[in-house]
Amino acid sequence: PSFPVCVCGKKPTVTLITRKPITASDGELEENPRARSATLRIAEGV
Repeated sequence: PSFPVCVCGKKPTVTLITRKPITASDGELEENPRARSATLRIAEGV
């Protein structure tokens, strides 16, 4: 079987804006309990 070969040259396609995901605050969780599982990750395309 053929082995996949990287052709990107190890160049990143996105840069991370936030290293950790942003979660809902305590105030948001009181108003909206379903926000407990929500996470926000931010990346910018290069």
